Amino acid sequence: MKKITMMMFALVAATAAVALNAENAQSATPATTQKAPEAAALKLSADEQAFSAKLNDQNRKAFNDKLSIEQRKSVMVAVKNGANADEAVQRMIAAKEMKEAPSVANAEKANPAAPAVK
Repeated sequence: MKKITMMMFALVAATAAVALNAENAQSATPATTQKAPEAAALKLSADEQAFSAKLNDQNRKAFNDKLSIEQRKSVMVAVKNGANADEAVQRMIAAKEMKEAPSVANAEKANPAAPAVK
């Protein structure tokens, strides 16, 4: 029963957030819209908003701002399959950062005979 109540609360909160965002978007000036084009691109679906309501503040910000649509869906599927929501977001962020960061260790292994640059 508590789970249903919490889910309904999350859904109502998500709906209120969407309504507030729509109201703010209508009153926004063109300069404000141009300053943050990524904010418009990162609109969350109702499911994603309900999911992000379960996360702690740090993971909610990462889920909303750093993850692509596909990555958010992957995290949500992982949680449906039994993973912890906050841990799933942290793992996705870590995996994303590993892909984006150049690997010094891999570069050294690729050419072990190369002299070290100082």
